[in-house]
Order: sequence, then C-alpha cells, then structure tokens
Amino acid sequence: MRARATLLILAVAVAGCTSANGTPLPPGCTSEPADVARALADAPGEVRLEGGTPLSFCVRNARGEADLQNLGLVLTGVAEDLEAEARTTPRSALELGYLIGAARRGAPSESSLQAELVRRLERSAAIRLPPEGERALAEGMEAGEARG
Repeated sequence: MRARATLLILAVAVAGCTSANGTPLPPGCTSEPADVARALADAPGEVRLEGGTPLSFCVRNARGEADLQNLGLVLTGVAEDLEAEARTTPRSALELGYLIGAARRGAPSESSLQAELVRRLERSAAIRLPPEGERALAEGMEAGEARG
C-alpha cells in the first residue's frame, strides 16, 4: 500500500502540482513522507520543509483536489507512522501533535476539503497514550498551531 502511495506521489510530483490559483506549490509541499518526517525533528521549534516552507502553507495553498489528495497521502502516511510510535515514544507524540497543529493552522475555515484533511490527521491522535505521551502530543499541537 505504501509503495503504491509513494508511486502516486512521485507521478504527481513529476507532472507538477499547482494550487487552485494556478501557482505551483513549493517543492517541499510534495516531498516524500521521509522528508516531512525529517523536518518534524525540529518540533516543537519551527518545522520547515524544503525551501523553508511551513507545513501550514502547504495545507492552506493546496486547494485543488489533486494537490489536497497528494498532500493528504504524504501527511496521513507520516501521521500513521507517528501514531504507531507515539504509544511508546513521547517524541513521536510531540511530532504528531505538531503535524496536526500545523494542519489546523493552515486549514482555512471556509474549506471543507482542508478540514477533512485535518480530521484525518486528528484521527491518528485519537489513541490511548501514557501521561507523558499526552503531554507531548498537546505540546506539539500547541507549537504547530503557533508556528507550523
């Protein structure tokens, strides 16, 4: 499943992604999941993708269905991996929280498509965590909403 998703992402990245207003999304927005995961290592500080792009910028400016689908594949893949690790690793819970917070920050209130992406990411946080994981998740969400 992950290999198929990666191939789809690569195909779209090669074809070139543009936002609804016709402006191409920065390359960091169509990164590989591993690139996003590496960038999240800077959480709770400012997490930036290739070219200095914040995650919230990608969510806000991915308005076309293709953009949102491709961004969603990347971000939900990262969220699912972090979810699996967050049960035992507070650092992963913090990174998951940051990812969710940044998506919340970037989702315009008038967009149901971006709101759906945020809901999908939030599902990864709907897990039972030990107290230190819960604190790390909350800290990450707060940081992502503030700086993401």
